[in-house]
Amino acid sequence: MSANSYRLNSRERASQQMEKSKPANVRRHPVVQQHHQVKRFKGWLAALILLPLGLITAMTLGELLFWALTRLDFWRSEQFLFFTLGGVAWGMAHVIGWRPMHLYVLSHELSHLIVARAFGGKIISWKVTAQGGYVETNKTNTWITLAPYLLPFYSMVVVLVFGLVGMFWHLQEVRSVSIGSFVVNLRPVWIFYVLLGLTWWFHITYTLKTVFIHQSDLERNGEFFSMALIFLINIALIVLLFLAASPAPGFGLLEVGRCWMGMADWLMDLVLGRFW
Repeated sequence: MSANSYRLNSRERASQQMEKSKPANVRRHPVVQQHHQVKRFKGWLAALILLPLGLITAMTLGELLFWALTRLDFWRSEQFLFFTLGGVAWGMAHVIGWRPMHLYVLSHELSHLIVARAFGGKIISWKVTAQGGYVETNKTNTWITLAPYLLPFYSMVVVLVFGLVGMFWHLQEVRSVSIGSFVVNLRPVWIFYVLLGLTWWFHITYTLKTVFIHQSDLERNGEFFSMALIFLINIALIVLLFLAASPAPGFGLLEVGRCWMGMADWLMDLVLGRFW
């Protein structure tokens, strides 16, 4: 796996290196201790809030999918079929050995870069190769550090491109495409669903691969906190994709919220009944 990193500027890196080289009693400086306290606080935040929220959201998603697949024939919808087709296409390409590492590193570092700029950070330098890359900036926070794992970069590009195209071209309109002596009728929106499925599973595949190897991105905020936040955000994004697919008229955010609250009440009753 390529080594991808979000980097501090040279002055901050030198300061960190100096701290590591100091004797243990010097490393107990209040600034260093404060950093450790922040990481411990984030660990408790992950255990008490982020992980429970992620589990409730994941269980809610499972219930929604079961309900949609068994009662609404969601599995027959064009959204589900073509999104799944895109995922299958990515899976087959990955199995036969396609490893677009340069594309992954590019999306990884651009995610750092874009979010850093969104928070007002200055980009000092950045580099992308198939072997790895980095972004060097003068600003750091949780969202900048974990951006590549929270944002499906290429899926967002697909949504943006098709959103702009849809402003000028009706994507639901059936088009006839000649392939040799054959004429195929298709809707441009089907291509959108396929590309969304392909890029989404690309994001999931490399996110899973990356979080299970040594990554400085995760260590900066504590690995447990980082993985809990990554899990929560990605599950929430899948719920949003489910909502966007509109499995039934009138099925929307309100129904999902009710289902989520019901799942939270059930889980709370289960925990309280188990330990009290």
